[in-house]
Amino acid sequence: MRRVVIADAGPLIGLARIGQLSLLSQLFGIVSVTAWVADEVLAGGDSPDHAALQNAFTHSWLQTVTAPNANDTAWQAQCQALIHLHQIDMGEASALVLAQQLAAQGDAALLLIDDFRGRQAAQHSNVAAMGTAGVLLLAKQSGAVAAVKPLLIALRREGYFLSDRLMENVRLQAGE
Repeated sequence: MRRVVIADAGPLIGLARIGQLSLLSQLFGIVSVTAWVADEVLAGGDSPDHAALQNAFTHSWLQTVTAPNANDTAWQAQCQALIHLHQIDMGEASALVLAQQLAAQGDAALLLIDDFRGRQAAQHSNVAAMGTAGVLLLAKQSGAVAAVKPLLIALRREGYFLSDRLMENVRLQAGE
């Protein structure tokens, strides 16, 4: 069984904003994104996090994959059904459909996604999901970062929404 990590835009953007995008390669090796997610991430402006994201796409650890049957009407219908059912965007839907298809082929798919509705859609579809805070917690547990609390605070400072409850839960799980 092959483990495949698929990222939505949110975790990529959040980690780039705090200078921690490289954690994804350290923790997971290769991370895949759909063309829709890549377009969404690369459509940003001239900010430092945008430059970091552009740079990440030049390295082999962040790969834009052509989703199986991406031009197929059945693929499009699956994405549209998820969009309408869960009120998510095309990037989230395409990442989730890719994860579903890889799981159906016997791969262990992990979807990195922050959007609440997107995470609910993943849960509804029996796809394992982890958000940016979970990535930071995993980084702490693996020794890739010394502490998670300053990174959570940095995310908030950069305009990334994290509830007080989530921050407290992650801090407690990290032993901080």
